[in-house]
Amino acid sequence: MNLTRPLSLAAIAAVTLLGLSACDKDAGKTQKTTGKVESAVGTITGDKELKKEGKKDKVVGGVRSGDLEGAVKDAKKN
Repeated sequence: MNLTRPLSLAAIAAVTLLGLSACDKDAGKTQKTTGKVESAVGTITGDKELKKEGKKDKVVGGVRSGDLEGAVKDAKKN
């Protein structure tokens, strides 16, 4: 596993977290949930692009919702 990418995602997450509003948190929760669904569907169907897009949405949604620790964990998962 390449640790450079999760660390860079964590840095982006930290910067993004500074500008959060309540609206962003709700939108982040929605994006994180959408990412979980996309990732699961991608896994089931074997669609690597959909799975990758879902993982990205989970990470970005976690950051937007204020769950930086969870976003970092999601970024580290294969």
